[in-house]
Amino acid sequence: MVKSTRRKLRQRPPTGAALVEMAMVLPLIMLFFTAMLEIGRVLMLQHTADAAAYEAARSAIVPGATAADAEQVAQQLIDAAGLTQAAIEVTPDTITEFTPLITVKVEIPVGENSWITPQHVVALTVSSEVTLMCERSPVTRLVAVDQLNAKKQTMQHD
Repeated sequence: MVKSTRRKLRQRPPTGAALVEMAMVLPLIMLFFTAMLEIGRVLMLQHTADAAAYEAARSAIVPGATAADAEQVAQQLIDAAGLTQAAIEVTPDTITEFTPLITVKVEIPVGENSWITPQHVVALTVSSEVTLMCERSPVTRLVAVDQLNAKKQTMQHD
């Protein structure tokens, strides 16, 4: 057997390549995870606004309920989620026995309720509006159906 006189060249492992690759990819990974957290937070804010508006409207459709009762129900749900500066609007301001429809609108500013990047989403506001017929006499309910149909027509044209 003949031995080769050539020396075997030993290849050195790439020592800094992984570090350079990680330095290039890490900012993108961090940006991706930050965006996921913020999008998740905005979706949570929207869900909270939806739930608060719906529960407030449900509490106001029963006989004897007031607009203040509806606002209190919505505010309790918003406080339970740890949110601040939400705007709650109940229409009409005075609920009587002849009130056919109750509308509750909840608006939550994203910038004031963001976990990570409030400066980037200052102008964004999530909102939800729910309109329900009141539990009243049949005559009042007939009026409410007409008003509800008219509201649906205006929403379809917008």
